[in-house]
Amino acid sequence: MGCGMGVVKYLLFIFNFIFVLCGLAILILGVLVQLTKTNYGKGIEDAINTLSFPVVTLIVIGSIIFVIAFFGCCGAIRESHCMIVTFASLLLTILIIQVAVAIYAFVNLNKTEEFHLKEAYTENVFNQYKTDNDSRELVDVIQREFECCGVDSYKDFSNILGLRVPGSCCDRKDTESCDQINVRDKPGCGGILEDLFKSACAILGGIALGIAAVELIGIIFALCLANSIKNAERRGYSV
Repeated sequence: MGCGMGVVKYLLFIFNFIFVLCGLAILILGVLVQLTKTNYGKGIEDAINTLSFPVVTLIVIGSIIFVIAFFGCCGAIRESHCMIVTFASLLLTILIIQVAVAIYAFVNLNKTEEFHLKEAYTENVFNQYKTDNDSRELVDVIQREFECCGVDSYKDFSNILGLRVPGSCCDRKDTESCDQINVRDKPGCGGILEDLFKSACAILGGIALGIAAVELIGIIFALCLANSIKNAERRGYSV
């Protein structure tokens, strides 16, 4: 009993050490996604604003997990029944929140059309290509990075903006234009952005569920150790 719970104690300590790293990873991931969204400029903000809830939530949860994991480490090493039970309770709360975030993210995979990402990109970014430098730079960056052109196709530049196809559609300088033969097979950026949104939701949801599974194991270990410590205190010896 004592030997077994001693193993659990050190496993819980190791778990919390790993959990510190996981919390830090979640925090960094959320910050990087938030910074990337900010760097895209105001024009795209409305198009990807629906990611704000899961991203900000990941930042908050990552910070809390980082602190709670330290709390769990101290409880395991000091063999404190109160600290370990508190740790398990807080961890259970975080687990519930993360499962909710995962469900939210996965549900959004089937509701991409409700967010009108393509329409938001067209109205807030693409249509401003001629008059706004930030929008023009953003469109060029998207077209180069994702190897796409226009919203639905390269024809959007002539049909919507009355412009020739820019060089960002065919790896030329932004001041140059593309020949139709070089861009006719390029997909539209609207569909690419919607697929990117789906991938982001899947990644965020998968991370949340994966961490939740690890948390569940930690809760079980913590409650077993807390129960053993309580029994040991009653018998007058430590684990």
